[in-house]
Order: sequence, then structure tokens, then C-alpha cells
Amino acid sequence: MSSLLGIEKGRLLCAGFATLLALPLAWAAPGDQKWFFQTAGEIFGSLAMDSKGTVYAGSRDDRVYAVDPNGQMLWSFTAGDWVDSSPTLSHDESVLYFGSWDNNVYAVNTVTGAKVWEFATGSLVIASPSIDASGNLFFGSSDGFFYSLDPNGNLRWQYYVGEEMDSSPTVSEDGSVYVGAFDGLLYAFTNDGNLMWSFATELGLAGEAQRIKSPPTVTADGEIFFGGGDGFLYALDQNGVELWSFFAGDIIDTGVAITPDQSLVFGCRDGSLYSIDKNGILNWESYVGDIFYSTPAVDEFGRIYIGNYLGNGVSGLTCVSGLGTLVWEYLILDYIDSSPLLDASGQLYFGAYDGALYALEVNGGPAETGWSRFGKDAANRSLQDGYDDSSFLSEDYNEWLQVYGLFGSEAEPDADSDGDGIGLLMEYWLSGDPTVAEGSLVNVSYDKVDQGLTTFEFNRNKIESVFELSFEHSTDLMAWSKILIGEPEVTEAILDPDVFGDGKYETVRLTTDTGALEYLRLRAEVF
Repeated sequence: MSSLLGIEKGRLLCAGFATLLALPLAWAAPGDQKWFFQTAGEIFGSLAMDSKGTVYAGSRDDRVYAVDPNGQMLWSFTAGDWVDSSPTLSHDESVLYFGSWDNNVYAVNTVTGAKVWEFATGSLVIASPSIDASGNLFFGSSDGFFYSLDPNGNLRWQYYVGEEMDSSPTVSEDGSVYVGAFDGLLYAFTNDGNLMWSFATELGLAGEAQRIKSPPTVTADGEIFFGGGDGFLYALDQNGVELWSFFAGDIIDTGVAITPDQSLVFGCRDGSLYSIDKNGILNWESYVGDIFYSTPAVDEFGRIYIGNYLGNGVSGLTCVSGLGTLVWEYLILDYIDSSPLLDASGQLYFGAYDGALYALEVNGGPAETGWSRFGKDAANRSLQDGYDDSSFLSEDYNEWLQVYGLFGSEAEPDADSDGDGIGLLMEYWLSGDPTVAEGSLVNVSYDKVDQGLTTFEFNRNKIESVFELSFEHSTDLMAWSKILIGEPEVTEAILDPDVFGDGKYETVRLTTDTGALEYLRLRAEVF
């Protein structure tokens, strides 16, 4: 986890929250391959990643793989048939859940790769399991049932829909569960299995033109977005009432990602990537090649990544700008249905039908939005704000949240309830008030600009053992390198060892020789 606060010539650049991996000091060009890992079967599903950077991928060689951040296999688990289901991590990242064409859902230990339990359905399971705040699982099967299991693999309830269910479900903050089916209906269940409502897309169509494959996206205010086989993108409220619909050119099987400017982006089988605003008005349409199941991923700079088919056996992992213009494209000789996955170190991961798991350099972490990719985040939990991961932080941090009355989604480390552009974690680190818009928590001086010196003064939390504050610089806002305190580039002075008299904060002055550097930022990291 990390929170950023950046400065450009004395002005606030950004503040936010992201899962942090080690930042490399040398950067490759965007779109360059860093490594690939070869399996013996096609990779159809999307990938999952834990907080240590381990990537989990299912393959049609009947296995699920755990691969470290350098592309080396840690373990593999063999199921009884293809694994097209996208893996999902438990909250504590100790267990990986996924379905298989052998009709089972599996729970596997993430350290050893050993099976924890399996649960048999009546047919193949393609959808990715989703979990709620208590760790209960939800998934559909091609046997026509929608299932909920407890974390130990025991059946909580099942509901007979009567049609195949390949759509990966989504869990809202209140525990409600949304999922689409081949009958063209989006179903809404209470957490304990009661049907609340169902919403019908254009019915009476044949085959793929009716089914819902698109995984729903749910926002913090309860709006639900999903695509249909009828070519419409739908927006519903939490009661199942249609807010609006947008007609694209063909079947929409991808999920919806939300960009930093709150636009909605999704792919369509007509070959276009669409961007619309939250009222369903088209921003732009960009032709990139046929898009089947690859949900877009959005980075912190608004760039969008998606897998597509260009023809003649060639597919691309394509990057477009926030305005829909082509930035770069990475080509392979096979299909890409896997949804891209971004990590905070600036790498992108995806699988392909050639059996390879690819890692590319992109120099940008995931967008600080409510839903930046398939499954919402790297763990694929498809859980909207129902899980407060502040419990993994410190006791003092949790007490600080309570002092300011921050709970639920307002207590997420990336939350910015006062709207000053500074994430909650950075507010805590620098003794800010998360209920008052402060604009900046760092005083910056350029009194020696001719010598390239910049002075930062701020209050620093000195009691945290799981946090670390570092300093970074960039010339292009894309590649960032750490400046270590104590190195020749930075000198540190403690102006007040106990500024508030509570033993928690000290006033610090950092002076750095920036030279030709244009951009500087502070990063608060959680180990």
C-alpha cells in the first residue's frame, strides 16, 4: 500500500493509494516485454496478484500457477480439467479460489499450492468467484445454479436460475450480490440468498445475443453498470431501476472500468473501445480490433489497456490515451481474452492463447478509482467497498480513523472525503485533518533555485513500524526513482522532535539537490 503527495514547482500534483511493489530505479520503455512465463495450455481468464507481487493464472493445461514478480514459478496446482475461471484471493491472501471445467470450485493454499478444499457443482465453472466482507464465496455454474459457500467450502445457499452463468458476480458494500445469466437477466440477491429483483435486457434474442457475460461494476453510490448480448450498456440503481442505456455496435462481454475523470470505458465486439460519461453520453469511440472478454484496465494517468484481435491470427495488448488515441501496441500471434492487470511498480500482466503469461513495462500504476479493471482490483474479489483493509494497518491508525469518525468506505486508505486531493494514508502520515480540505501538507521552498535546491518541511509520523516515508523524483511524471534519505542528494534536519507534545510527530526539513529534475513527490508505504 502507498500514498503519494507530489510537488511541481510548489504545487500539489497528486495524492492517492495503491498497492505498492518495489520501484525499479531503471525503467524500460512503455510496451517493452519484461518477461514471460510459458504454460502448456491457453490462458483465457484474468489474473490475480497478491500484495507481494505474486501472480496467479489458470490455464487450459488444467493447472493454476503461482509466479513470482520476476517470472519464476513458485508452484502449480493440477485440477481435473481446464481452468478458465479467474482466480480470486481471500482477504488475508492465504487462499486462492477458482473454478474448473471439471465442475469443481477449488480453494488452494497460496504458500504451498496444496488443496484446502473442493466443492462440486453439476457442470463446469467458468466465472470467477467473488467474496463478501466475511469471506463468503459467490459464483455461478453452467448447471444453472448460483451458489454461495462459506470460507471453509460449506454450502450456504443455492438458487436455481435455469441457465448457464458465466458472468462473474459483484458484491456491494451492503453485501448484496449481482450476477448475469444466459437468459438475459441480471439478478440481485441478498447476502443470505433471497432474490431481491431481476432486470431483463432485450429478451427473445438467440444465443449470444441474449446472454449476459459482462461482470457487473458497482460504484460506491450503488449504481450498477453491465453490458449485454443485445449490444447495450445498462446503468441501474440499487433497486434494479434502469437509469439509462447506451447502444454500442455489437455484443458487450467486457466489464466496465472507471477512469480518473469518472468516465466509463468498455470494449465491444464491433472492435471499438468506448468511453462514456456517467450519464451515458459518448465521450469517444476508438477502433482497436475485435474485443471479446478482455475488460479494460486504467492507469493513474488515465491511459487504458485492453486485449483485442486484429485479424490473421494476430492480437494486440493495446494502450490508448484518455482521449482514445493509440499510444502503443504489443502484438502476439494468438488470441487475448485475459483482462490486463496493473501493479503499482508500473508493470502490466496478461495471459494469452499461446499459453504465455506476459509482463510488460508501462510506467504507470492502477488508477485511483473505484473500479479500474476486471474484479475491481488485483485480488479479483469483485467487492465494492465492503472490506475495510485498514485492519491490516496499525492500531494507532485505526484509532485515528475513529477520532475523525471515518468508517466503511470512508475509512479506505485511498479515501479523500474532504476532497483536497490528499489520500487518507498521507493525511495520517503528515498529521493532516481528513475532514478539512488543506490543499497541501508540505511546505516547499525554492529560495535557491539557481543552485537547483528545494527544501521540504512537514510533520512526520515517527512511531509507525509498518510505515515508511520515502522521497522520489521524475523528469516526465512516468518514471519515478527513489532518493534515499542520507544519500548525497538529500539532507535531513529535525526542526522539532515532538511538535505536538504527544511523542508521535516530528517536524522535518528535507533539502534536495534537484538539478534538472522537474517533479518531486513523497511516498508513504505500508510493508
